[in-house]
Amino acid sequence: MNNTTTKKHTVRNVLLIAVACGLLFLTVRKAGMQSDREKYMGHGFEYMNGYSSTDFSGYHVYDGDKLNLLDHPVSFHIEKEEDMPVLDGAEACYPLYNAIALSVYDNIAEIEKDIWAKAEDEMDGRKAEPDQELMDVFYCNGKYVSFTNTVRAYERLIRGDVDIVFGARPSANQRRNATYMYEQIETLPIGREAFVFFVEEDNPVESLSSEQVRAIYHGDITNWQEVGGKNQEIIAFQRPEDSGSQVMMKYFMGDVSLKEPKTFEYDSAMGGVVKQVAQYHNEKGALGYTFRYFLNSLQQETHVKMLKIDGIEPSVENIRNGTYPVIVDVVAAKLVSNQKENVTGLLDFLLSDDGQKLIENNGYAPLADRNAGSRIENELPDSYEVYRGSDENGEWEMQVFPQPEDYWERLFILKHDDQSVKGQIGTYINEDGSESSELFDQHFLFEINAVIDDEKIVIQDLIFNESDILLPSAGTVLTKEEQ
Repeated sequence: MNNTTTKKHTVRNVLLIAVACGLLFLTVRKAGMQSDREKYMGHGFEYMNGYSSTDFSGYHVYDGDKLNLLDHPVSFHIEKEEDMPVLDGAEACYPLYNAIALSVYDNIAEIEKDIWAKAEDEMDGRKAEPDQELMDVFYCNGKYVSFTNTVRAYERLIRGDVDIVFGARPSANQRRNATYMYEQIETLPIGREAFVFFVEEDNPVESLSSEQVRAIYHGDITNWQEVGGKNQEIIAFQRPEDSGSQVMMKYFMGDVSLKEPKTFEYDSAMGGVVKQVAQYHNEKGALGYTFRYFLNSLQQETHVKMLKIDGIEPSVENIRNGTYPVIVDVVAAKLVSNQKENVTGLLDFLLSDDGQKLIENNGYAPLADRNAGSRIENELPDSYEVYRGSDENGEWEMQVFPQPEDYWERLFILKHDDQSVKGQIGTYINEDGSESSELFDQHFLFEINAVIDDEKIVIQDLIFNESDILLPSAGTVLTKEEQ
């Protein structure tokens, strides 16, 4: 065998070894990623369309044997199905607002059970043209008493799909999204709850000061030995952005910034690597936070203990008397623009004797002061552009709002007689470099081509309209008015 042949074989072998090493590395990495996913996905609970990490069997309105109702009919009732406000909220509040609905909404158990069965049949049937209403019921885990967790619940509230959200106050992002959609979120305190910190049960630390907690989550304290524990690294877990507990944690931190959270990567079913905030895992040195009811009553975590904060235990009594230092309002949130009579009536009921007792029976401390009133969480833009025009159907007005720098669309409100339709304007760059715009509503029921410049909006053509909403006809010109 000559030197050339030997050299070729050597090069080939080196390449084969390199490829094999690369494949081995990828295999090991993927296995590690999947292991981290199983470890840090929280409870990985495939329940209620992935929104819940808790088995809520017995807490639904249609199987509510674990709900704690009053021993007498409550003082407020809603009889007609079409008058029932749509509810959603945080996972920790799901049992509470199911108990409220079961007490106030007549025949809600039968109504939700029947429509849920139809929604499941719709999903099993896999029709080419599914019933969208039933699909929404399925994915939102109910029609009037739904559940999609804090993040999605506030999205649905801002869109107008939900009347009341139960949970923590909205995050900065949620308030900003409401402002963008020209809506204001109004929150009403309805109960009191403790925000708690917990460790594995054999951690010798029993109490932390508020300042020590802030220092840990800022990154200044990194070892349990610094706070009277073992010589062990502190693994300080956080929660996903805009979740109720993460919002509360940011309120607790005040002006002290949170360090970057622990994350993990996994291969998604849709392809590609996804990075996600690692949920609490009961490992040595771990520290987590949540709401007391979630930990104590729903037993979301096992083999853990709640820490005292500033030497005060997060007991029901200390929530009642206000001595525990991290007490949070449980709120019912609505849009200011939502003036439905039964929404107002239900909120008033929650502050009544019956309402407060129902809240207490289902895991939360009643309010010390029922007259504190509600809070407006965000301000509306103080200026917008107005365009007016007419066609064969009459007069049209379109309000176009400022576009935040990191939002792709601008908001518009189209008005005609008593009709008011909200949507977005998306701008596209054509092949010739010119711009064109499309107007679509927030539920994608219609879409319109338009040309927009500094002075006017010209309606080009209607792409589709799957609703009974009246829209301007092709050729309609809306001219900007001086403000």
